[in-house]
Amino acid sequence: MMMWWGDDIVEFLRGGVVLMAFLVVVSPLNVGAATEFTVHRLQQYQLHGYSYGSLGSVVGVEAGTISNGPMLRQCILAKLSEVTPSVYQRVAESAAAMVIILPGNMTALAPPARQLVRELEQSMLNQEVQMAVFFAQENAELNSIYNSVKKRTKTATKSAAANFFSSLASDGYQMVVSGAQSKPVQDLAIANIQGKLSGYGAEDKLPTVALVAHYDTFAAAPELAFGGDSNGSGVSALLEAARLLSRLYRAQHTHPHTNVLFLLAGGGYLNYQGSKRFLEDQLDSSDNSLLGENQPQFVLCLDSLTASDALYLHVSKPPKQGTLLHSFYQRLVEVGLEQGVRVELVHRKINLQDDRQAWEHHKYSIRRLPAATLSAIASPDDEGRGSILDSVSSVNMSRLLRHTSVLTGALLRHIYPASSGGSADDAATEAPSIVPQLPQTLSVSSSSLGSWMSVLSAQPRSTQLLLPAKTNPLVTNLYNILDRYTNEVKVSVHKPDKRDPEYGFHDMTGGTMTAYAIKPASFDLLLSLVIAGYMGLVYLLLQQLPLLHRLLLRSTTAVSNGKLKSKSY
Repeated sequence: MMMWWGDDIVEFLRGGVVLMAFLVVVSPLNVGAATEFTVHRLQQYQLHGYSYGSLGSVVGVEAGTISNGPMLRQCILAKLSEVTPSVYQRVAESAAAMVIILPGNMTALAPPARQLVRELEQSMLNQEVQMAVFFAQENAELNSIYNSVKKRTKTATKSAAANFFSSLASDGYQMVVSGAQSKPVQDLAIANIQGKLSGYGAEDKLPTVALVAHYDTFAAAPELAFGGDSNGSGVSALLEAARLLSRLYRAQHTHPHTNVLFLLAGGGYLNYQGSKRFLEDQLDSSDNSLLGENQPQFVLCLDSLTASDALYLHVSKPPKQGTLLHSFYQRLVEVGLEQGVRVELVHRKINLQDDRQAWEHHKYSIRRLPAATLSAIASPDDEGRGSILDSVSSVNMSRLLRHTSVLTGALLRHIYPASSGGSADDAATEAPSIVPQLPQTLSVSSSSLGSWMSVLSAQPRSTQLLLPAKTNPLVTNLYNILDRYTNEVKVSVHKPDKRDPEYGFHDMTGGTMTAYAIKPASFDLLLSLVIAGYMGLVYLLLQQLPLLHRLLLRSTTAVSNGKLKSKSY
């Protein structure tokens, strides 16, 4: 009978009933404790042979928050206000991934906070990091995860033992973004949309004004690149100018002796690739170019028209008196004074050593075309150009209306000189006479500007999201608008050189991140120790089972003998 009892002990220990009961009680996984939220990945792009942005796109590590301790093999959750360029650099040196939580109302950020965000974006976009970097919109579930993880984050004020035992009492989170690693975007291309209004007379002998605005935009995250000011404002002003001028060009008595060319260029933040390709087509390949060397002309680029109350005409060299560009600048100043808008001339030489041109008009100036950029930004180094903060809701529409009125007013005074005699250069510098007699209906419309902005805000406009280039809905809509107001509208598609591409992008611009509630790594360590201890105890019991059996047998015999003796009395 005692042998049977010993065999029962062995089977009981081997069956692991005690261990199974322990595991059921302290099971680390909570079924159903998974939270999903949308994330937007940091740009991953190449320009002029250099790579920038985030190389990582797949995540499967434990969550952590910013701390003074090690952040190895963690997905760092951080509020936007916590991340500075130096903090970002420190996290990038060790962490596997990072999720930056954006506040619900970005437009409500104070000016110092907005400046810090712009500096952070510039730092992120001008370097390459191995970790996967994502942006996520703040919500209740994500805040709960962040607060939970932050409570157990190691700090320099706690001891290692305190951190260990504290972590046992709290749950952790495994952050997962599944899928394949990002790869280069295939069939990448940009599209230019152009149209024109031909002046009255021999087209190839008339002066030409070219209005240019790039319609795509850029930001730290492609899916958050809506570019309200940069450059939704420039495109809206160009479309409004086309709408107003089209009415004058269709009527014989107001048909001016000036050609106007309209170009909506792609690749604006890729060193103005759209304008570069347009110039190659116009000057190198076209026999009947409106920008020929023998025609008086100037190119006006429009960029970020609502950043301030003033307007700045940026040039690579001051325009000479008597030229079309000098005349237009005078008209801008005149109309600006009438409407209470200060207009200044800003001169900045082109640095041919720079990989990126500061302004779009530099592409034209390099080809010896008179060109300028009209902007509400005083310096091209302003970090507000190309930012997740630059949403359509942040655009000052009254300022856009006022600045577009200055632009169109100056154009009308420039196009309609006081007399039709003399050369085009002479006429361009004379005082206007027809402009005051134009109908009152020929004024900038706030509803039209709102319509153009609505078209542009329908989707994010980062270049890699506007594919296929020729049939993308945004390109189609812009084509239809230009086709309504101008003539000979066409879309030209340009691809990077396959052998030596000037630019490139990777896919995986966003996705879904899943947060699984788990016990932390310290719990796994403790559990391993418990299992090892249990198995060691079982081993010792099995090894010493004969000795235990003899001891138990003696004690049982002694007890039995004692009972027998007591009965004899």
